[in-house]
Amino acid sequence: MSKRYTYKAFGLTIRSEIEIPEFIKSKGNADVDIVLDKLPKKLTKITKQGVKYQATKNEFLLKVDNIAKYFVRDGDNISIELLKEKADGEVRLFLLGSAFGALFVQRGLLPIHGSTIKFGNSAAIFTGLSGVGKSSIAAHFVHKGFKALADDISVINHELKVVPGFPSLKIWNDVLLKLQVKNESLNQIRPNIKKFQLPISDNYCSESIPLQNIVLLNTKNSPGFEIEEITGIKKFNAIKNNTYRYRFVSGLEKQLDHFQLLNKLLPEIKVYKVSRPQAPLSLDEFGDYLLKNMELDA
Repeated sequence: MSKRYTYKAFGLTIRSEIEIPEFIKSKGNADVDIVLDKLPKKLTKITKQGVKYQATKNEFLLKVDNIAKYFVRDGDNISIELLKEKADGEVRLFLLGSAFGALFVQRGLLPIHGSTIKFGNSAAIFTGLSGVGKSSIAAHFVHKGFKALADDISVINHELKVVPGFPSLKIWNDVLLKLQVKNESLNQIRPNIKKFQLPISDNYCSESIPLQNIVLLNTKNSPGFEIEEITGIKKFNAIKNNTYRYRFVSGLEKQLDHFQLLNKLLPEIKVYKVSRPQAPLSLDEFGDYLLKNMELDA
């Protein structure tokens, strides 16, 4: 029998046949099993598919060329077929991304594509398009002593709390330079990509926190910062459009679960659109602006 590792992440106890150093070691009965196995080439009764994935009710199959195939089913099992020699950082990158994203949808949770910081007794999720600065502003606040719950995927449970992910942030090298952090001892997330895993154990929040704000980051071609609260149908669409891998929801036939949790969340939180200059970006200036102009530290 192969060795099993037990971890805690995203509010779940996870038992795995591959080592996942990003996660926190734990004990107890597993909510999710991760196993190595030979996987099917395609699903039956496919409801939705893309270039690399297929989905049907409670089943999800992802193939990443030359890295691995991932089969996620019933919200409690992920099977992996390696397409390279070992389960390295690249294999884990897609496991902790799209594969877990599908698992969260199967479990009826709400994953948001963004990073979460604890302010006072509540949480704020920074979301937006890729490259807009979600992890960068999270790293800034961590550098200033605030605690982070999650990076890239922030999972909201049925109690409308953000559950803690795992204690690291994925940060571009230019942001590390701004924070005066050297990358020599950090793990690069993929070869030829200057993005690194930054451990944040000392500034990691390991308890679920009520969500208060979702901050939709945006860039503009003019100086200064701008902020506006989003309400009504625009508020609904802002969260829907920033759901992590939203295209998986219909394929997994989880539209009703997603809609019900989103509607339950909407009256309890505020959503803001914050625009910043495209360049240059001063993280200190932007962080100070957010703290001064938003009710973050409540």
